Amino acid sequence: METLQWTDALSVGLAEIDNDHKKLVEMLNALIVASRDGSERIRIGKILDELISYTSWHFRHEERLMQTYRFKGFMAHKNEHAGLIEQAASLQKAFHANQAEITLEVLEFLRNWLTHHILETDLELGTFLKPKLSGASH
Repeated sequence: METLQWTDALSVGLAEIDNDHKKLVEMLNALIVASRDGSERIRIGKILDELISYTSWHFRHEERLMQTYRFKGFMAHKNEHAGLIEQAASLQKAFHANQAEITLEVLEFLRNWLTHHILETDLELGTFLKPKLSGASH
């Protein structure tokens, strides 16, 4: 599987969110490379743990911004976050119990989820937040 390349097409127009997304892409790519190259299970597990931990932190960051600026799509966005975290935590638990592997399907799911979430859900949030965070008035 190919790694995900960051391009301007993935930008939501806000540096603080884009920087988080770049870090998520970097961490997902590390997981793809480690899995593809047959790294030790302990290393793959550590990358998976870091990816899930950072993703949880990033989601809380976005949710704080949504609440602060009263984003109307807050609950739907929060529910989308919760759904991924629930799936990721389940995978993480099964992986550490030697009941699951990081398969090509798992990596494709994570990559597709991340790109979909950025290109659709977060782009809408970025459009909403940009004038508020840049101090511009509309």
